[in-house]
Amino acid sequence: MTSVAFAAPVKQEQEENAAPAAIPAGPSLAQLKAMPTARLLKLGQIALTAKIDTVAFTTGLDALKVASARGDRVATRMLGKVIGRHELEIAKNGPARIESKLRYEALRGASSSVYAVAGMYDRGDGVPVNTKKAAEWYLWAARVGNKRAMASIAYAYGTGRGVERDEEAALKWLQEVNPGRNRMTLVEIGWALATGSEGATDMPAALRFFERAAQISPNVAYQVAMDLERGTKGLQDREAAGYLIKVAAERGDSAAATHLANMLAGSDKLEDQRQAVQWYTLAAHDKENVAAGQGLTRILALRPQSELVPTIIAGLQKAADAGNREALIGLAQAYADGIGVESSPERAASLLQQASDAGSPEAKYRLGLMYKSGTGVGMDMKKAIALMTSAQESGFPLAAVALSSMTEPSATSSVTDPGQPKTGDVVAK
Repeated sequence: MTSVAFAAPVKQEQEENAAPAAIPAGPSLAQLKAMPTARLLKLGQIALTAKIDTVAFTTGLDALKVASARGDRVATRMLGKVIGRHELEIAKNGPARIESKLRYEALRGASSSVYAVAGMYDRGDGVPVNTKKAAEWYLWAARVGNKRAMASIAYAYGTGRGVERDEEAALKWLQEVNPGRNRMTLVEIGWALATGSEGATDMPAALRFFERAAQISPNVAYQVAMDLERGTKGLQDREAAGYLIKVAAERGDSAAATHLANMLAGSDKLEDQRQAVQWYTLAAHDKENVAAGQGLTRILALRPQSELVPTIIAGLQKAADAGNREALIGLAQAYADGIGVESSPERAASLLQQASDAGSPEAKYRLGLMYKSGTGVGMDMKKAIALMTSAQESGFPLAAVALSSMTEPSATSSVTDPGQPKTGDVVAK
């Protein structure tokens, strides 16, 4: 048996003229062969948890191969686990012996060995590719409780790889798989059916699997939709993309809901605008979704039909309650201008204060103007300047101009404390 080498990733950024750090080498194959089996098993144990591109992993893998060649069954079972976990192709230099040893352990109940043999047939590792045999071994491993095998046989049933397609059987085997692997397998089946990579092309079935994945993680459906819309995986299907965007939005994905709202917001049809408001409202429940809060605010600023205004105000209020600072700004504007609510500068200032406290540069700018003019709050030039300075430092473009006007003598003379001497000095920032 020969050592399996793994290339260490090259560090992209090194100091000029600095010598690359030497990577300590592991024991040679000759040194491993000279070690007692107990020592080899300890090294092999490390390969179960080490990262695949490390010396520890390579050494552990070679140690298990040496111990397995000696006939140690524990080493063979551990080797099966490593092969299955990383889907390694290591049998090509001794396929008959490795496969026979794994078969022997499989017949004695080692599910990881069964799974390893299945992978050998699936990938053609030391044996000819045989998807039918691979499916048989995957099914065997799944029946004795191997979770990875459950996902693999689910993929086989979902795509028809080595077995007749059976959507119900695929979903059945995924019931006991952890959510992350379940989701990943559903997406893999979906793409295989969408692109026909396993022979069968079936977009309706693909969408069903993608939709199942959305039940676990809505964002997955939105990511798939974007790939379908842009054709980044070699297949462009805007109709399927639109369907999945809606699926993801309905299941609460904020980005998908914003995407739908953006598509509808430009329409002049009342019903489309109403739906846009609904999707923006749903998306804005994610307080980090700036675009959704801005979308609601923008629709209100465009003076929509009067019957739509209460819906927008309600949406802004829900989003503001969730902590969306852009919605707080939009709601403040509604109270400042009396759009859909009774005009209240005080309420507007209070909402802007919340958004300002949350770090919004625009809110600081708007609140600064209110302190400058004394609208909704007591006139306070120091606070106005402090807020405007913070907005400027955060990169809000209008703040610099406003701050310049505040720090000119004419802007400050009217609020100078009567007890202090009048001066034309520039107010300190």
